[in-house]
Amino acid sequence: MQRRYCPCGTSILVDFRPAGPTWLAVFFKPRLLFRSRVSRCPRCGAPLDIDSLS
Repeated sequence: MQRRYCPCGTSILVDFRPAGPTWLAVFFKPRLLFRSRVSRCPRCGAPLDIDSLS
């Protein structure tokens, strides 16, 4: 699990999971007790892409 940041500054957790011969990036909103899967930034609404996160 890695912590990455959206261009707006929001923290996003990224988990890399095996998907055949490649890896799939799965995005989560960091929470204290649980993780909820997201496909858009919770703050700015931008679609999440591993190449656009820093």
